[in-house]
Amino acid sequence: MMIDIPPNDHGAIYVFEVIGIPPADLGDKTDAALMAVFGPVVLNTDYVDVVAPDVLTDMTLPQFIRHGYDMPVADDVAEELRSLIGTAVLVMSAAFGGQDVVLDLPENMRLVTTLREKPAIKIIDPLNTASAEGTLDTKPTKPPKSNARMSGMVATYALLAMFALVGLMIWMGG
Repeated sequence: MMIDIPPNDHGAIYVFEVIGIPPADLGDKTDAALMAVFGPVVLNTDYVDVVAPDVLTDMTLPQFIRHGYDMPVADDVAEELRSLIGTAVLVMSAAFGGQDVVLDLPENMRLVTTLREKPAIKIIDPLNTASAEGTLDTKPTKPPKSNARMSGMVATYALLAMFALVGLMIWMGG
């Protein structure tokens, strides 16, 4: 079975089932065991989980995915996941490193389901008010300085100069 993983795939969990006896070191997620299961593909093992049937005693596989991955699982998919009898291998899309990957699965391996996050995109209603009409000027301009402001600036500089002159006279005389 050929499975094409698109480049830059995001927010997906691929649930595979190993039918029969899995490789001995699959639980340790070694490269050799993962290559025996997925073929000549190098996966980032930080994003791969191996769930043996006897490991989940307090919860089911759908509950594990809901709580561990915070991923919603539909009821029909949950039924299918509960019916798995082999070892489940959960591969997040980040394990493929954003590359276009084609998996050639051996006969003892099958893709059970692909779970995807629902995008949290909210459609914003357009503004339909009168204040939303028109365009903005490209560059706001400063108003010219008034005569009163110019006179105040000249007076301030004159007072600062007289203060410095008086301070210098007191220092020299003192």
